[in-house]
Amino acid sequence: MDGILLPVLMTATLTVFVSCHQVCFIGSEYNPQSGIPPRWFLPYKDPCNCTAIRLGGMRIPASSYRQGAPYYLDHLILSEDPKEIQAVFNCPVSAGGCVTSEPLGLEDGTIPDDRIRASSIFSEEYLAAYARLNNHGSSWAAKSSQNSWIEVDLHDPTVVSGVITQGSTYSHRCVTKYRVRYQSSHSSGYKYVKDEDGFTKVFDGNKRNNPRAPVTNHFSHRLMATKVRIEPLAWVENVVLRLELLGCRLN
Repeated sequence: MDGILLPVLMTATLTVFVSCHQVCFIGSEYNPQSGIPPRWFLPYKDPCNCTAIRLGGMRIPASSYRQGAPYYLDHLILSEDPKEIQAVFNCPVSAGGCVTSEPLGLEDGTIPDDRIRASSIFSEEYLAAYARLNNHGSSWAAKSSQNSWIEVDLHDPTVVSGVITQGSTYSHRCVTKYRVRYQSSHSSGYKYVKDEDGFTKVFDGNKRNNPRAPVTNHFSHRLMATKVRIEPLAWVENVVLRLELLGCRLN
């Protein structure tokens, strides 16, 4: 009796490992004949189908389970959070629940001051926290314009689709060109927003003759981000900036 049940149980376990399209079990592929060190993998070409990633606990050659090209990983990833998984793998963002792009909370103060930071500040009158769209009291101004940046921590993975910028309220100072970098998750590196051809996008900012007029730039594709960083490339006199992020919070 035991000899009959054992193959059935092993087959059932392998079926769960291969065929579950919601909960994905990560494995370690090892082939002693190849001499290649073990590699972590998911048994699907597209990890964006996974809503949870759990440890499979198997060391088997790829040929024993493969139903298509597996997805190899540089390191072990375990998660029960679908939003985190979408962010880690930079999955295409579904428009589900996000019919329109809305302000994400700089202008209205939803994003607190301690989640806005910058490479430098000109003085205590030009703090990073003053870089809020339509802030009439002040703006953010960098002490050193070269290689300057300002970053917004969204805390949770958030759909981001664009940026609105303004310059100074009282002078011609403004940012005329900039790039956007973002972090898909708190544990991932920074990536640049790309144009439709896959090159780093350089956005047109504000104009010297009217720096107070808001300028809106939409990304060619929505992205998932926990942090968004604006990197000025050109400016009038020195970097002065107010801004808002556009997108949709998934919760």
